[in-house]
Amino acid sequence: MFELFRDNQSAIDEFLRNRTRWLPTRISLAIMAWFGFVNLYMVRINLSVAIVAMVRRNTTSGVAVACESSLGESVSVSLHNADNDTSEYVLSQGTYQLSTAIPTALDEDGEMLWDETTQGLVLGAFFYGYSLTQIAGGRMAELYGTKIVFGLCILAGGICAILSPVMARAHYGALIGLRVVQGMFQGVSWPSMHACISRWIPPIERPRFIAIVYLASTLSAAMTLPLCGIIIDNHGWASQFYVMGALSLLWCCFWFAFMYDSPDEHPRISDDELKYIQTALRESGTNGNPSRRIPWKKMFTNLPVWAILFACTGNGWGISLLFAQLPTYMKNVLGFSIRSNGALSAVPFFCRYIGGITWSSLAAWLITREHISLRTSRRVFGAISLWGPAAMILGVSFAGCDAKLAIILLCLALFLNGATTTSGLVNHTDIAPNFAGTLLGLDSTVGGIISFVVPIVTGVMTEGQQSLEAWQRVFWICVPIYFISAIFFLIFVSTDVQPWNDLGNSVKSNSPAPKKDAPSGRGDVPLESR
Repeated sequence: MFELFRDNQSAIDEFLRNRTRWLPTRISLAIMAWFGFVNLYMVRINLSVAIVAMVRRNTTSGVAVACESSLGESVSVSLHNADNDTSEYVLSQGTYQLSTAIPTALDEDGEMLWDETTQGLVLGAFFYGYSLTQIAGGRMAELYGTKIVFGLCILAGGICAILSPVMARAHYGALIGLRVVQGMFQGVSWPSMHACISRWIPPIERPRFIAIVYLASTLSAAMTLPLCGIIIDNHGWASQFYVMGALSLLWCCFWFAFMYDSPDEHPRISDDELKYIQTALRESGTNGNPSRRIPWKKMFTNLPVWAILFACTGNGWGISLLFAQLPTYMKNVLGFSIRSNGALSAVPFFCRYIGGITWSSLAAWLITREHISLRTSRRVFGAISLWGPAAMILGVSFAGCDAKLAIILLCLALFLNGATTTSGLVNHTDIAPNFAGTLLGLDSTVGGIISFVVPIVTGVMTEGQQSLEAWQRVFWICVPIYFISAIFFLIFVSTDVQPWNDLGNSVKSNSPAPKKDAPSGRGDVPLESR
């Protein structure tokens, strides 16, 4: 199939050029990348829902669930006893009650006998590998292009998803090993895309690009969680791994066929768009000839770099907790069934996507009309993205069994966290566009370490005690981490291109590194105003 495409690529390019003149090529890039991030997170977080159905929870008749659903749903599960006799149990007054009065040892449907600590290890295994390849992924994309690096990342994720049921049934250690391998391949994703936007996207458009494309990860969560719940409910937990894996493999066919690493290479780009992109990137300090040498010492002694790392620490802890543990909290504490669990767990992540677009659009409007400087924008929205979730999660810890209030507060937390798209998440491209992929790789390495620590810490804290009090302590940990990281970011954040951005480049930028308190990329009308 690929040979057939290559033989007819010129004809296909001409056909697409005639049919898509109205569509800017950087928008077509955004569309493909959007679907890429959706697939990336489908095969990453599906385990969070699947594990609820995979694990056999040993219980006894009348074992307490911390809360009965306050949304009025009837929660029932099929449980079977040691003799494989199956009965229906209904959640009543916070307890699964058997219709008979005979005490029975119960196991909720599931194949795996994994305790909470083992589940934490399985959920966190992805991040063992994920944290190892972040820097390498950004650097490889800077040197060799995002097409191959990001494409192989999604391809490997799809294959690993398809193999997951086999490994899980073999031994939890085999699944842990597979998830580590998947994490290693997918660790290159965000850093490689950061290298791409430094070559493709004018600075004023980057926060919105990040909000729409990168936060497709949270929209993916909003779609994947209920979809997994439906698939598992109807076809079993293994089937959702096959569906998610197949979608990733399908996406790869389009990516490798139609993605180009720079505007100069794209056969369908218009002269006006190419000129606009090149002018905006040149003014921002982006150099098309990446340095073979990384100024590690200057990076690690640079306070603006550390400001980004601190912001990543706060953001990463809260997001990792919600991504990996929210379905477990919804079921074991709030008492929701598998089907409703997936749908309700998805709502906060959908709110994060809406928040990302809202805050990035507001920031672009404020900056282009010169109501605030770029640095002030990074500070304001950085505070919103970190302090806002801290306040909301503190509220969740005191919401008790009020499921409606807990869900509303979680939605607000992730809506406010969407402001990270126009603060810490885009700041790498402000201070060092030539090393944006490497910097995000460094940033994401810290985030990856946090992401595999969080499920383990949560598993240990809730081991044998799925109670409100245990989960309250889990939520409390987030608050000081958010608060301290925000303080450091607000003090030391910068938007000036750092002197080491051009260090070691064989070809220097044609213009001096600009001060970035003014909007960049005014050589043409940006998409925000079109």
